[in-house]
Amino acid sequence: MRPLLLCLVSFAVACGGPEPEAGSCADAAALPTFDFDATVGIRQESAGYALPFDGTQRELDLHIWYPSTDTNGDDARYIDFFDDEHSFVDASYAEAESSCTHPLVVYSHGSQAWAGGGSTLLRQFVNAGWVAIGADHLGNTLNENWEPRPKHFSLTRTLDVRFAIDYLESLPEDDPLAGRIDTSRVLVVGHSYGGQTSWLVGGPDFDADLVDAHCGTECTEAERAAYAENPGDPRVAAVVPMAGQASSLVAADGFASLDVPVLFMTGTADFDGQPHYDTASQAADLTWVELDGGCHETFTDTTLACDVDKEEGLRIVSAFATAQGWRSVLDSEAGAGILDGSESVSSIVTVTR
Repeated sequence: MRPLLLCLVSFAVACGGPEPEAGSCADAAALPTFDFDATVGIRQESAGYALPFDGTQRELDLHIWYPSTDTNGDDARYIDFFDDEHSFVDASYAEAESSCTHPLVVYSHGSQAWAGGGSTLLRQFVNAGWVAIGADHLGNTLNENWEPRPKHFSLTRTLDVRFAIDYLESLPEDDPLAGRIDTSRVLVVGHSYGGQTSWLVGGPDFDADLVDAHCGTECTEAERAAYAENPGDPRVAAVVPMAGQASSLVAADGFASLDVPVLFMTGTADFDGQPHYDTASQAADLTWVELDGGCHETFTDTTLACDVDKEEGLRIVSAFATAQGWRSVLDSEAGAGILDGSESVSSIVTVTR
């Protein structure tokens, strides 16, 4: 641990000498160039928290991707099945030379999936100076899927995202990443059920009647009270739901409270995004990106058959997701043309705002 790192906790410099000027480790002026084979470091750790409405302990497998200059190492493995040759476990941290902080992107995976399914997209952020984190949502992964799900499960997923941010905020002082991650403005990206999770952490209001119908006699008063609260996290600066609709527990007027930018991405071979775009149109800032021929897994590393080439699909997804991150987290106009459709990313893309 270098002395400089010890001085950066809570952005306060206690050591001698002038206080360095903190800024972002990411270049706000330039979006990253897509690199399918980009390599990064990864930490795979377990940590837990208690659900606030019933005290149940949730132990989550966390995956933290970070910048590294290592060119080889032990490949990451996700949920005991999938190897990732581009993410090296416990690789050395490519510490920035200045006191800059890494912007943060959080990933929420789909139902019966895993956080590492978003690795290619996340590596684009990390290679441009960001840190990424994703939790395997306990009870909803490929190798551990609860049926039936608890009535509070959609809400619980948002708490998993909140905990992932909390975890990085509470790293011990001797951790190389402690004090080096900006958690005050976070981008949340989600796929499928994780897309719903990202919608919800943006802050739409649940509809009381829909919650009552959903709960029936099964929800406790504490669970109902949790649904009555807005599920948003004030640290979330923007959300990117991919191939995922918002919860059926949110009525159209509930989107009026969603005041962070939303980048909603869908594929025509998956489902019709138009009705959901129309329903969510009361959101303050909503962009819908539709990929002609895009299927449900166009947005992840999963190698299922699809009309859109895997690498090409991920290049498109990366262009829009990073543009949203640069705009909403870094206050940059670098990707403005991509987001408003004036700069063409691909002939299969339609942008609606």
